[in-house]
Amino acid sequence: MDREPRGFLAEALERSLERSRLQEAPPKPGSLRAAVEHALRSGRPGLILEFKRCTPRGFTAYRTPWEFLEATRGVADAYSVLVEPYWFCGSPELVSFFARHKPVLAKDFTSTPTQLQAYKAAGASAALLILDMTGWQGLDELYTHAAQLGLEVLIETGNARDAVEAMHSYPQALVGINARNLETLELSYERLLTEVKKAAERKPARAILVAESSIDTPDKAAQLAQAGADALLIGTWIIKNPTQAARQLIHQFHRH
Repeated sequence: MDREPRGFLAEALERSLERSRLQEAPPKPGSLRAAVEHALRSGRPGLILEFKRCTPRGFTAYRTPWEFLEATRGVADAYSVLVEPYWFCGSPELVSFFARHKPVLAKDFTSTPTQLQAYKAAGASAALLILDMTGWQGLDELYTHAAQLGLEVLIETGNARDAVEAMHSYPQALVGINARNLETLELSYERLLTEVKKAAERKPARAILVAESSIDTPDKAAQLAQAGADALLIGTWIIKNPTQAARQLIHQFHRH
């Protein structure tokens, strides 16, 4: 063991009590859209940093939530938190932990109102809805239920055409384009950059366009912002080396 046992157990007790308190009285969520709009008024994209310890391909990195928060809170406008348990090692309890500090997007393969209710109860600001999984009818039903709960929505698509249609059909939603093909799990930054440029040329005035996945350098983040992304959702890069990645993002976007 890396720690002296008594010290570890004392911390484990503290975190257990903390979890119980958060379940009894979850934080009141802030607005994800408002956080991104505030960043845009400052002349930079919104930075949504993701706590994701696993992927379907395997383990990503071990980080405690408090370690990740300490390293990234100064640069994050919001957090994306994986709640899906089977492939992403997630839990709704993690939402409550991060929601004390920033707006939280609950990420899951959301398919039922029951899941939306769980995210809301944990203190999430927004929920992810994947168009390629739900289809347009399923998206509409889940979006309506989320609105009734007071949950914001990030609609995820894989291409500019669907992204633009979603921005027109759901003007209050944030709309994301994912670099990852969810069928094959393959990533393509080049395709993401192309699709973001296409969507940005046709997006409505108040729409929020989010670039998701494959962002692993400050230059890629800057290129996507220049292409028209209003917010960047950054996952694997930030969880693998949160201190260094956060420092590079601060230098890239906060230096002016």
